[in-house]
Amino acid sequence: MSAAEQEPAPRAAQPRWLRGLCLLAGALLYLSFGYTEMAGSDMWWHVAAGRELLQTGTLWMVDDWSYTELGSDWLNHEWLSDLIYWGWTSLWGVHTLVYWKWLVIVAAFTLLQLALARSSGSALAGLLCAGLAAAIAAPFLDVRPHLYTLLNFGLLLFLALGRRPRTGVLVLLYVVWVNLHGGFFFGLMALAILLFPWRDLRPQTLRAALLVGLACVAAALLNPSGYGTFLYPLKYAFDDTSPFRRLAEWLPPSDPGGIRSPLFFVFQWAPLLGLLYLLSQVRQRTGVPWEGMALTALTLAMALTSRRFIPIFAMSLALLLAPLAGALLGLLRARAVQGLLACCALVFAILRLQPYPLQAAPAFHYLVAEYTYPADVVDFVQANELRGKVFAYYNWGGYLHWRTDGALKVYIDGRADTLYDAATYNSYVDVMKSMPGWVEQVEASGAQYFLWPNRRWRGGEKLQALLRDGGWKPLYQGSEGYLMVRSDVVLPQTLQAPPPSPYRDYSSAWIAAQRGQGDIAEARAREVLAAIPWHRGACTLLATVLRRQERESEGDAVIAACRRQFPSTTVR
Repeated sequence: MSAAEQEPAPRAAQPRWLRGLCLLAGALLYLSFGYTEMAGSDMWWHVAAGRELLQTGTLWMVDDWSYTELGSDWLNHEWLSDLIYWGWTSLWGVHTLVYWKWLVIVAAFTLLQLALARSSGSALAGLLCAGLAAAIAAPFLDVRPHLYTLLNFGLLLFLALGRRPRTGVLVLLYVVWVNLHGGFFFGLMALAILLFPWRDLRPQTLRAALLVGLACVAAALLNPSGYGTFLYPLKYAFDDTSPFRRLAEWLPPSDPGGIRSPLFFVFQWAPLLGLLYLLSQVRQRTGVPWEGMALTALTLAMALTSRRFIPIFAMSLALLLAPLAGALLGLLRARAVQGLLACCALVFAILRLQPYPLQAAPAFHYLVAEYTYPADVVDFVQANELRGKVFAYYNWGGYLHWRTDGALKVYIDGRADTLYDAATYNSYVDVMKSMPGWVEQVEASGAQYFLWPNRRWRGGEKLQALLRDGGWKPLYQGSEGYLMVRSDVVLPQTLQAPPPSPYRDYSSAWIAAQRGQGDIAEARAREVLAAIPWHRGACTLLATVLRRQERESEGDAVIAACRRQFPSTTVR
């Protein structure tokens, strides 16, 4: 292949109005993909960790939230993300984290779009391929620090794809990235691919790329854990025995359970389109996107190993496809036709966005599944100033940290193997699955309290088993979960009810519905919806009560009103 064949044919500059229209359409389209509903269990402890960092005044953290690892070193390699979370929520409230999420998503894919438009010579190709990447990645776009890796990857592509980046800017990028999210390690691999002199392979260009890469590696060592931050992702990647790799979100995409990206199963075959670059006619128009081909191969292998890498595969695939899309769109000589296509993309983005609210509270309620957390149980804990060791549902650990600041210390939580060992996790799984002897395991752990969901992981069976054991007694039951206490734990002489709130009213409605008290359940659910019109639990409970009373039209009207607040498929 000659050097001439590797370089694309010169492209005419595109008008500013077309580039602006594509950027506007892209921003709205990426925002429309920012409404993924997912239980944000890790988000809570990240917010709490930001508060803990300020309270302790040190970046070298030890555990203060569990009773199994109390005082142990905690590899909190995302400390800067945590500070940003806490600062954001302190200024504007936790519900406004949806705005943080949307801002990061739009910025990440806009940077990708700009890089693609430059590499393909087509603003419209940049929009279409970045939009495809956002669509593939959408199921994984939850409120977590991993969004910073997408943002920084987009920034890296904007800085380094098809141009010579400034070393100082790249060094600064990796100083920040390493302290935001563990995805910096992938970022270093991507940097190696982007810096490699694919089109000018000489000792001088290799040496220059190596020096820049080494400077960025050195920059990434500027974190509280030093080289330990490098070892963590390697240990996670190569330790097949780690039970934490069996967490559903990290399983291969072909395995059942966990997050699903239907588009991935279609576009995992799209890298085969890279074979088109074997045609000299294609190479003359597009050149060869060596960086896109190498990044796509790398990230596809990563994504097939773990579904959590699908978003970076989607962004990498866009690099491979954009030159082909640009060449195809280049056949449309009339700018008016390209403008029309950009307008169609804008209308499509607006239609996608139209059903969703921009108001923070209802969006937050659904995007992090706020309705699945035991708000009223924790209200009860705080009203009575309860303290001690609690064996709690794994996904609720971070929520307890945020609400109680260590007053209730958990057995395990979502910090996974940055703190806990395999034996602790395996023991928790035995309890979660109600394996024989699980009650004895809870008691042997030293737990004084037991906090579990009502309707998940055999919650009802667990409650009855603890009551039969004789060493436990019920303390409080809410809509989402119940709190049990060991019989020998000293409690306040008079236990206070949680303060009045919509969450307490919803618990009353749920309990009344369980007892067949439809009138009470209806009244309480309506009170909740008067205060929180988007409350998912109250919506479905009220509709269910009305339908049981053969008031189908009223129940359907409740669901319709709730879906106008947020069009969740879980409201039915």
